[in-house]
Amino acid sequence: MKAKAVLATLVVACLAASAAIAAPPPGKGKPAATGQGCKPKVTVVLKGSLAATPGASATSLSVTVKSGNRHGRAYVTATQPTSVLVDEDTKVRRQGKKTVGDLLTGDRVLVQARVCKADLGQDATPQLTATRVVAHPAK
Repeated sequence: MKAKAVLATLVVACLAASAAIAAPPPGKGKPAATGQGCKPKVTVVLKGSLAATPGASATSLSVTVKSGNRHGRAYVTATQPTSVLVDEDTKVRRQGKKTVGDLLTGDRVLVQARVCKADLGQDATPQLTATRVVAHPAK
């Protein structure tokens, strides 16, 4: 009789352990640390000047980075100019104008981008896609 109780307890314990170890269903659980949909994301802020005039349909900007926030420090010491991608969701502002084609060589720019925090480890400089670009004419 005691053997049956011990056996039943063992079976229940095994089932509970397998349910606890099982992976969560797709779309549930912890988000990825890198790649698409990663968390946490941090904002990288770069300040500098445009190295080249982008065209009206440009997909990237060449920025000579002079300073940045804590997360953008690695871009200051990286090879210059730095390439920053732009897409249709990037907000561009320059004296009331709102397109990438309005930017000119030598403009002072502030670039904001979101990137996975894990990708920035050990002074890495992952490719950035700008969420906002604010430009002013050169002094």
